[in-house]
Amino acid sequence: MSRSDDDLAQVVAAAQREPAMMAAGDVEGYLDLLSADAVYLPPNSPPKTGSVLRSWLGEFLQTSLVEWLEYKDGATTVSGDLAVHDYSYSWRVTPRAGGQPVLGRGKGVQVLHRAPHGAWKLLRNVWNATPA
Repeated sequence: MSRSDDDLAQVVAAAQREPAMMAAGDVEGYLDLLSADAVYLPPNSPPKTGSVLRSWLGEFLQTSLVEWLEYKDGATTVSGDLAVHDYSYSWRVTPRAGGQPVLGRGKGVQVLHRAPHGAWKLLRNVWNATPA
């Protein structure tokens, strides 16, 4: 496997850890995926960074059960220590305290960077819902 093929495989594996950590409700594992300067751009909401981002993600994972009905990797491009990964999804999110699940589907783009120790980390994450 060439370095570029190896990088591509590592980026896709890092991107796939996001839905796995969400489904497991693993807050620590999920936060470990983030770059120190990660920025999330959620739909209909201001950007989330720093401690606000980490608190927002932690609260979501602690209060919601996430079931992935579908998660598809799209195009992935690696250039040096940066990578762009497209994805599409459908999910069911159920409040852990009880209540009706919410079904959703959408698409997104992640920008990852290679950290100094070699692991790929989420640097930017932007997504939006696909209308029913």
